[in-house]
Amino acid sequence: MDMLSTACGLTKASFYHHYPSKDGLLRDVLKWTHEGIASGLFAIAYEDELAPVERLEKMGRRATRLFQNDTVGCLMAVVAVDASYGKPELLEPVRSFFDEWAKAFAHLFAGLRSKQWALVQGQQLVADIEGAILLTRIHGDSTYIERVIQRARDQLIASESASA
Repeated sequence: MDMLSTACGLTKASFYHHYPSKDGLLRDVLKWTHEGIASGLFAIAYEDELAPVERLEKMGRRATRLFQNDTVGCLMAVVAVDASYGKPELLEPVRSFFDEWAKAFAHLFAGLRSKQWALVQGQQLVADIEGAILLTRIHGDSTYIERVIQRARDQLIASESASA
């Protein structure tokens, strides 16, 4: 909190006037992060004027730029790990973020098979990307994310062909 108040040009007391607790600040940061990523990344899945494969590829490019950045990573994943060890009240905003991301990916697979199947594909894609984000950060190599998107692209194309 000392570092944050200094960075904001406030005294620690002034900072605590706006945020009486670290958890309150973290909840607002999670909300702000969720809204920003939803509008800048998840929303691409609903650009229905583009083909599903084009939307997936666009999401992949955006995710790669976003999550390979040293300052971003995936805040939600970091908080999820910490929250699971003693801050369960923070799991709900994290869960909401990941659920919305899975639904965005599921929208790409909608109409190919059942709604449940599309959602499972979306959930698996989020899990795969989260692992790829971690490996991208560890190795400084964005091809982990790119490979996940390529596999999803191949699956989407195969599913479209099978349903045609």
